[in-house]
Amino acid sequence: MDGERLVLVVGGTGMLRFAVHELLDAGATVLVAGRHPERAAPGNPSAIGRLVPVQADWSEPVQLAAAVARAAGQQSVGTAVLWVHRPYGAGVHRALDGVLAPDATVVHLWGSAGADPTASRPAPPEYRPPRHYRSVVLGYVDRPDGGTRWLTDREISYGALRALADPAPRQTVGRTEPWSRHP
Repeated sequence: MDGERLVLVVGGTGMLRFAVHELLDAGATVLVAGRHPERAAPGNPSAIGRLVPVQADWSEPVQLAAAVARAAGQQSVGTAVLWVHRPYGAGVHRALDGVLAPDATVVHLWGSAGADPTASRPAPPEYRPPRHYRSVVLGYVDRPDGGTRWLTDREISYGALRALADPAPRQTVGRTEPWSRHP
């Protein structure tokens, strides 16, 4: 791989697939870690040579980090977009610490379906400065009929990409207030 900073996407075969496509279209080299990483960008001509599938599972964080390190070669990962289900998050953050650049930007997505997203979610200790950590809570949106719905994969992906450009440490995609209106 050349001198470009690498982007790691965990969750890139599902709800972050659109983000992977946008990153590839922008010229990034994207490591997609997942059980079926080849599903990240089939048929996308921008993916040729710059989509690096990483066979891994977040339920085995040490193996995930080792697979990412092998795929990255001698480079450290400069940017990470992470969607990891609980209870695996802490283990994945610890394991990835050694493959991330000292000044890496980390976008960490939090689902809100199971709990009130306004609850405190401290930054994992692995992402202290000089790393740049963005905690992104996924909320809901209003429907035209007066109800609400969860975000689409495309909305989530664009929120993750926005977080890469926006240095605010806490961000929300959609809305979380009032929480009593969530779907």
